[in-house]
Amino acid sequence: MAKKNSGKKSGMSQFLDSERTLSKLSKVFNQQKFQSIEEANAYMQGLVGKTDDLDILFQGEKKSTSEEAQEIMYDAYEERSKAKRIKLAKKAIAISKDCADAYNLLAEESDSLEEAKELYREAISAGKREIGVKKFEGMKGDFWEYTETRPFMRAMAGLADCYWMLNQKTESVEVMKEMLILNKNDNMGMRYILINKLLVLKRLKEAEELLKEFEGDNTAHWLYSEAFLFFNKPSKKFSADEKLKEAFNYNPYVPQFMFGIKKMPKVLPDYMGIGDETEAIQYVNESMEVWGPDKMAVRWLAGLFHKIENELMKLCEQREKEKRDWYKELSGKMPS
Repeated sequence: MAKKNSGKKSGMSQFLDSERTLSKLSKVFNQQKFQSIEEANAYMQGLVGKTDDLDILFQGEKKSTSEEAQEIMYDAYEERSKAKRIKLAKKAIAISKDCADAYNLLAEESDSLEEAKELYREAISAGKREIGVKKFEGMKGDFWEYTETRPFMRAMAGLADCYWMLNQKTESVEVMKEMLILNKNDNMGMRYILINKLLVLKRLKEAEELLKEFEGDNTAHWLYSEAFLFFNKPSKKFSADEKLKEAFNYNPYVPQFMFGIKKMPKVLPDYMGIGDETEAIQYVNESMEVWGPDKMAVRWLAGLFHKIENELMKLCEQREKEKRDWYKELSGKMPS
């Protein structure tokens, strides 16, 4: 089984760098009095990517304790030293007890699941205090559009993970469901984690409702999850083969990694593509808890795969050729 990318900290750091810039841009936008959308867009376009210029705009302006603590946390996630990360998190809490990301980091660094769970709970409470009750209610449904909500949402994701690992399955599912209510666009991809958990628990009605809610999500995760659901639901079983073929045609690499024809890497890819090997690796890594215990479903998947294996291998060869041709064309357009 592949491990999570060893560069997790640097990946998180890069993500938070863009969040830090977005937060500054939002602050600039809120301080300006634009006469039109066009004027606002032109102004903001000129500042995108110019973090130094943004800092100049705020020179001499006193930061709030919340802003100061969050800035420390952005720096903390860039630190490679665990001891320094923890020290910075504690410093942030000393400045503002409402700094949710400080508790998040301490939870991530904890060696105890129970301790981590309590820290994530504290982060959720801190996040709510920081956002404020009235704003919290007004943001529901579009949470990810507001940068101040993101530490809170990271805390919820961490808590859901802790609950699951502590065998508190119902609590884990409820937290993820709440996250989808708060952020209907699901920028964090929690639906992919939730669908797995519902299928593991054989909560098929809820799984079917979730699949319908995000109908049109053509990813390996969604298509293979739908096929698994159809196989396990008597009223849908007659269409299960067609659903699985649809999943095979979208990403024919999944069964190859699932059955060891291709070896899973020791470390997950840095990115996930569409219908390719990287997507298959991610899906298999995250979904073996769904398929592994269900021996009948595995035999069904294997049987259908072997029936059309040659066809799927040709599809893979075609995909690889298209990818090579694309890279060749791209390299030909690059300046020498």
